[in-house]
Amino acid sequence: MVGTMSMRRWWLGLSLLVLGASAPVGALAAEVESKVWTRVSDEGEVIALAKIPASAARVREVLADAERSHLLAPTTIEVQAKPDGACSRVKLKVRGVVSPFHLEARRCPTATGFRETLIASDDFVEYHNEWTIQETGDGVLVSFRSRSLPNVSVPESFILSQTRKVLVKLMTRLSDEVLGAR
Repeated sequence: MVGTMSMRRWWLGLSLLVLGASAPVGALAAEVESKVWTRVSDEGEVIALAKIPASAARVREVLADAERSHLLAPTTIEVQAKPDGACSRVKLKVRGVVSPFHLEARRCPTATGFRETLIASDDFVEYHNEWTIQETGDGVLVSFRSRSLPNVSVPESFILSQTRKVLVKLMTRLSDEVLGAR
């Protein structure tokens, strides 16, 4: 896969040079290949999308391990997952505004990915996440929907802005993990 990525990067660089691009070729190639799109829904969910040149099975393999997938987030301090039927019960310690936040969630596989819902937390008013993995013919489109509302006196717009930044890093790390760059 690395050889394919290197060749693709070389061809992209050559194409950009031919078209007269003024930015450094390596930087543009990396930006095109690692693009993550984010937006906030009307319901206050932060949605991140990334196209990864891999199989859905490979992405699902990385995301199937609750601890492994949570450690992709730069805000995760500690994670512990235990089987709970077909699901997992996940205890998380994540970076908070001033001190770490704690929560417990139930994480279950779905037909298209994984869904996580809040079980208990004094630090969160609302918390749910959903991974969706969709084949595209030349890879997969991975989406992550998150609604995390901590129990703090901070404007929701700040929380949403910070969540968007975290999800860009999360999706970039997922792509690196799937493609073997980590």
